[in-house]
Amino acid sequence: MKKISDFIPNKVLKKKEIIDDLDELLTQTSQEKMKGKIHVINYSEYSITIECDDSSVGSIIKFEREKYLELFKNYGMYNIQDIHIKIR
Repeated sequence: MKKISDFIPNKVLKKKEIIDDLDELLTQTSQEKMKGKIHVINYSEYSITIECDDSSVGSIIKFEREKYLELFKNYGMYNIQDIHIKIR
């Protein structure tokens, strides 16, 4: 009998790994008061989606948008041009 994980395409597994890495990067570089309140939940070729626990944290991310874009570009995500914010 095969495990469910045998049916998950490698593309999906790789995307989850990248999301986990981006989330870890975001957590390590964010302000202490924001740690645990922000998570990378998705990315595409040109954008990253960050989920925030509340709107005040989302506002901080929007205000410091350029800082986070530069952070992701330094990580190697050169095509990222936008950050989408989702409030939990």
